[in-house]
Amino acid sequence: MILIDKVGHMVSDSSLEELHEFAKRIFMRREWFQDKNNHPHYDLTTGNAKERALEKGAIMVNSKELAQRMVRQ
Repeated sequence: MILIDKVGHMVSDSSLEELHEFAKRIFMRREWFQDKNNHPHYDLTTGNAKERALEKGAIMVNSKELAQRMVRQ
């Protein structure tokens, strides 16, 4: 499942493959992927990106839940 928070972080709770495929579907580039401190995510930096993610099925959660559920490498 793809999860986003209000800040604009987008993660997967099942696999990095799912995360990358979803990012591609909402027109994000692979080079925008971030994995700082083993927290793999994309930053949704515009309102349009968040809207596209939600329209495609991402689930809005709070930041604490997002951090707890994100897949780790």
